[in-house]
Amino acid sequence: MSSLEAIVRELRKAARRALGARYAAHALVGAVAWVAAVMILVRLVPFERRAELAVLGIPVALAIAAAAWLIRRPSAALLMAMADIRLGLKERLSTAWERRAESGPLDDAQRHDAVQHAARASLPAAFPVRVNRGEATLVAILAIFALALALLPNPMDQVLAQRQADRVSQARAAKAVADAKKKIADSGKPSPKDAQIQKILQDAQAKIHEADSPRKALESITPAEQQLQKLADPGTPALQSSAQNLANALSGTAAGRSAAQAISTNPAKGAQSVRDLASQLQSLSPKDREELAKALAKASQQAQNSQMRDSLSKASSSLQSGDAASAAQALNDVASQLDSLQEQENTDQAVAAAINGLEAARQGLAAQADRDANGQGGQANAGASPSAGASGNGNGNGTGNGTGNGNGNGTGNGTGTGGTGGTGGTGGTGSNGSGTGSGSGAASTERIYVPGQPVPGQSENDPTPLGPGQDVPLSPYTQVIEAYQQAALDATDQSLIPGSERDLVREYFSQLGEPRAAK
Repeated sequence: MSSLEAIVRELRKAARRALGARYAAHALVGAVAWVAAVMILVRLVPFERRAELAVLGIPVALAIAAAAWLIRRPSAALLMAMADIRLGLKERLSTAWERRAESGPLDDAQRHDAVQHAARASLPAAFPVRVNRGEATLVAILAIFALALALLPNPMDQVLAQRQADRVSQARAAKAVADAKKKIADSGKPSPKDAQIQKILQDAQAKIHEADSPRKALESITPAEQQLQKLADPGTPALQSSAQNLANALSGTAAGRSAAQAISTNPAKGAQSVRDLASQLQSLSPKDREELAKALAKASQQAQNSQMRDSLSKASSSLQSGDAASAAQALNDVASQLDSLQEQENTDQAVAAAINGLEAARQGLAAQADRDANGQGGQANAGASPSAGASGNGNGNGTGNGTGNGNGNGTGNGTGTGGTGGTGGTGGTGSNGSGTGSGSGAASTERIYVPGQPVPGQSENDPTPLGPGQDVPLSPYTQVIEAYQQAALDATDQSLIPGSERDLVREYFSQLGEPRAAK
């Protein structure tokens, strides 16, 4: 070596290499320990992004080790002293370095002697790159431990699968509600209450998305359906019946035949046709006026809506008295009522579509809630996708014309609403709700029988034979509750039970297995 400074530079390079290898080993220990800790944590706490969390610790450990390597810079005096010890130079280098600025009679000779001995020695050997056996063993143990934890079954996997299935079911339910919103918006039949219906569906969709579980999401559906049912006008069935009776009465007259056909098509066309009829009263012959007056009087007598009854009666009496202007004004009032009927029918149809969407959402959420209660939350059927066009339950209770006419409850494929009023079919009405579709009906007072489980080897109708004095055999409820729950749920699915009541049945059975709080 030419100088002490060159010796220091060589020693510093060797020391940095050795120190870098040591800190790399420390970083490897830290990274493997982090991975092992994450593997332990994810077996105790359900955590979805476990791989990202485990990998995140590796660059962090490397960054910490690199920072420590950069910060730690041994001094030249320390490097010389360690080289003296490890290379057997008997403090030549450290002494020469300490007296490098001195100019005594022996200092030059001492520095020259130190440089000569350093040139004959292998300076990098003072700081060899070594692997610590203890750290290598620790890395191997931690790596094997982490790998074993990663390969062994994790009990939290089922929890994560259930969470994923819950999110999927809630996403599908929210989509069913969104589809119902889109269907209402694209229907082409605007209703004055469309904004309220959309707001109710929007709120329900948000609550379904934000719910902690499908069971919590179910709690937002029944209130939304109740709000929608309140938007339906209870007077719609009476107005529909009055309009149909008017069409029937006008169909027998020459002047009102076209108006009758228009009313039967839809109330909006009927309103325009009635206005046209009102404008033509002056040109009608006395015979046609008399015939039309009788038809209007007949329709007035059959009208169930008081406003339409009064308007029809006024039109009839005005025609009979020869006051065509008053009769025209009364018929224009009838046309306005038909316009109102069209808006009400549009509202009822929008309400029915909205409730159908909510019922489709309820079915998917209820199925997932049942799987969660049975411990099979992660085994959701990925191919089952509810849609807003799924079949709904319709309730009719009243009289009307067209499908949906009658008393009782009916189920079938189609749309239906219940509560304060609704429409169904091609004009079917009910004074307390209506629905479309066909199927069997059940009286509102009918009781649902949930069958018990028969004894193996015996028919359901035969009781278990008992000997004299023999007690009735009992079974722990934990052994039979699952069968009874399934029987109850099957019965609710096959019967005309509202969705909110089905939720109560599910909640009842799900709470039977929960441990009671200590008193």
